[in-house]
Order: sequence, then structure tokens, then C-alpha cells
Amino acid sequence: MLKTQFPKIKLIENKENIGFAKANNQAIKLSDAEYILLLNPDTILQEDTLQKSIDRIEKDNKIGALGIKMYDGNGKFLPESKRGFPSPVAAFSKMTGLANLFPKSKVFGKYHLGYLDSNRNHEVDVLSGAFMLIRKSVLYEIGLLDETYFMYGEDIDLSYRIQQAGYKNFYLAESNIIHFKGESTKKGNLNYIKLFYGAMIIFASKQLNKTQANFLIPILKAGIYFRAFTDISTLIVRKVFYPAMDIFVILLNIFFLKYLFEQHIKYNEHLIYPPTFLYINIPVYVSLWILSLWLFGVYTKYAQWKHIIIGLFIGFIGISVIYSFLPLSLRSSRSIIVLAFLLNNFGLLFYRWWCTKIFRLEHNFFKTNYRYIIICLPEEIHHLKILIEGTHPNSHFSGYISMVENTQGTKLNLGKTTQINEIIKAYNIAQVFFSTDTVSMKDIVQTMQFVHEPVLFKMIINQQMIISSNNKNIQGEIVGIGIPVSNRNSIIQKIRNWLS
Repeated sequence: MLKTQFPKIKLIENKENIGFAKANNQAIKLSDAEYILLLNPDTILQEDTLQKSIDRIEKDNKIGALGIKMYDGNGKFLPESKRGFPSPVAAFSKMTGLANLFPKSKVFGKYHLGYLDSNRNHEVDVLSGAFMLIRKSVLYEIGLLDETYFMYGEDIDLSYRIQQAGYKNFYLAESNIIHFKGESTKKGNLNYIKLFYGAMIIFASKQLNKTQANFLIPILKAGIYFRAFTDISTLIVRKVFYPAMDIFVILLNIFFLKYLFEQHIKYNEHLIYPPTFLYINIPVYVSLWILSLWLFGVYTKYAQWKHIIIGLFIGFIGISVIYSFLPLSLRSSRSIIVLAFLLNNFGLLFYRWWCTKIFRLEHNFFKTNYRYIIICLPEEIHHLKILIEGTHPNSHFSGYISMVENTQGTKLNLGKTTQINEIIKAYNIAQVFFSTDTVSMKDIVQTMQFVHEPVLFKMIINQQMIISSNNKNIQGEIVGIGIPVSNRNSIIQKIRNWLS
């Protein structure tokens, strides 16, 4: 794609992943430009970002490198746009959570310099490698990126060496970029923890004095084990919470029915279920229901209420078939199977509804149609609707918001971007699409910041592609015309796709 659509670029095709620092050094050595821009692939620049960055760096010869104000895919400011060096106090505050509790403190907020206004320009210690404009002359004076770092830490090391050479690291707040945080390396996994904290240890060993390093390195090593433990524990809880709760609810229903039949319904008949009911029948019933729920995608992020009903029904059919082949000594619970199926539907749907309302989880679990709006020009609507509804099943178009004032009389025009919160509430909007062809990145970021409702933001590029990333721990979305989709789906995935 790069060769076809951008034939003038110099494309370096490495056969293996050699790391951020080494790969960037390859490109830097081939460049004859005055400036070098380190830029993550998961970024979108505002229209004036490059020009304003060049203009600012050229005003001051002492600026060695320049960074930019960054927002994530939800329009939230990314505090790593400006940082301090990872001193013992800064590292301790970050790992213990004190930095989050007191972000504007000059003592505990040193890592992200939270006490500095993010909307004003500042000289800072560390710039992010996601966007870092560097004078090439300074780069060759201090040396290229340290290839000891595989990923993470090289921007801190470079910022440190720039400052030690007598130059400034400058944070520019006059423009911004969107950085789809976490697309390069997903947070919340062991590889990230190892890379990030390992990079901090390399920096401490290389750049800090012996006393500081001896104090900081044990803290960082402890941080690796602590983060690994907490992240693995969180992952396990997320993975097993719903299956464990489903098992609990199904067991509760079966034991309730057993008690009801023995103590009330069949009391006069002196019904007592045999021990085999407890250690053979019940485990088989629960296992088949949970397996069926899993097969039908109940434990995926795209699960909806209908998947529970279908999963339980298929499980019920499977249990009924197996029941008919059991010996007579084990056929003691036909009524319980039928009633448990009905109670399970109610129980599983009810507690998920309760979680949704109380903990604001799974906002779309009980939705069948995802209402969306488009921020675009009127003449784009028809084509953009075809793209969106062709790639986003169950999406329902509610209207559009135009950046042009003279379209207020149009039937589908819902209002202005300043009214977006009211529009989202009134129409129960789940997704907001921006046309980047006609809406500037500056307006997109400003509009995102107006929104306080839980919606997904998505961007349409060249009327052909939709991109989004709303969670740093979950893979982002890239769909559209001409993007190949793998047909190597398993039978299970095909079933889930069909249900969707």
C-alpha cells in the first residue's frame, strides 16, 4: 500500500522487529533534512501542527527538541505530553498512585508535571517519542537514539541528553495531535510492563548518579512485580467475573428448585433427589449451559442480551438430548431442567442489567440498534451512511451536525457542535462519526471535549476508512473500503458473526 499510494517515500522494509530506537536510527541516517520528526503511526496531526512546530523551534536556537499537546481517541488530554525525569520521588509517586491523587502537586506530580498548565507553552524535562521534533544538528551533536532501549525510555534518554548539552526541551500547546494511545504496544500486559519498567532501569543505570540509581532501581524492580501482579489479577477478574457469576446464578436456581420440589411441591410424595443428582446431573447441566454461552459469544466484548437467550436455549436442547440417553436412575430432574432454563434467562439478564445500571458496565449490552450521528457537510451524508452502515451492523442514523451555519433548516440537521451533549441525550446516541475531510482536527478535538456522555468517537478518512480507539487496553478499529478482511474465521466465530 505504501509503495503504491506513496511512491516518493523511502520505505525501509525490515524483516524483523528491531525496536523503536534502532529502526528510527536507520531512517535518521538516510535523512538530509534540517529537522527530524519522531512520530508514532497511531497519530493524527492537526492541520497546522507541523507549521506551528517549525515556526516555534526556529524562533529560539536553544530549543533542541519540541513536543506537542496530545489527546487520546476520546479527546482527553494525555499527561505524557510533558514529563519530568524519573527521579526516585517521581517514580515512587507514579507507582504508588500518589501522582494520580495529587496531580497538581509539585512534590507528587513531578512525573507528568501536572502543576504546569497544559494549555500554555513550557520548557520541560521530557518529551514524548510519539511526537518529537528534533534539530538534526543537535541530534548528531549528542548522538542518535540509544539502541540499548528496545521500546520506551529512548525518548527520556534523548530528552536528558538534549538538556545536558545545554538545549531546551519545549512543550508546544498552540496545536495538538490525536494519539490513539496504546496501539503500538497494548497497556495491561506483561510485555508492556517488562519493556516500560525495564527501560526505566536502563535509564537509571546509565544517567543517574550511583546514590540515586541505587535507590531508584529497587523501586522500579518492585514496580515490575507489583504491576505484573495487579494487572494479571485484574485480567483474571475481568475474564472470570461473568462466567463465575453465571455459574453461581445457575447453581442457585437449580438448588432453589431442588429445595422447592423436595420441601413443597413433592413434599407429600416424600421426594428426595439421590446423591447422583448433586455430583453428576448438576455438574453436567451447568457445564453444558456455560459451554453453550461461551460458544455463542456471551463472554466477548460484543455480547448482547440475545446471545444469553440463544446460548441458554441451545444448552437446554443439549441437556434435554443427553437426559434422554441417561439411565433411568439418573433421570430425576426433567421439571428442574425446564424451570431452570426459564429462571436462568431471568437471573442472568437481571444481574447484567443491575451491573449496567449500578457500575455503568457494558453500555450497549441491552441495545439492538446503535444510534449514531455524523459531523460533516450535507453533501457527504449519503456516501458516509453507506460506509458506516455497511461496516457497522445494527447502526441507525439519527441525523448530522454541520459545521456550516446556513444548513439549519435542513431536516436532518440536529443543531450545532456546542449543543452536542443535548443532542446525544435527546436521541440516545451511542456513536459520533467525524468526517476528517471537511471537519478540521482542531474542531474535532474541541467537539470531543464538549461531550460528557459515554459515546464512541470514530473518524472517517477520505470517505473510505473508519478508525477509532476508545480504550488503550483494547485493539482499535480500522474498517472501510478496500481493507481486506480475513476469511479464516473459526466455525465458532462465524456463528457469533451470524448472531450479530
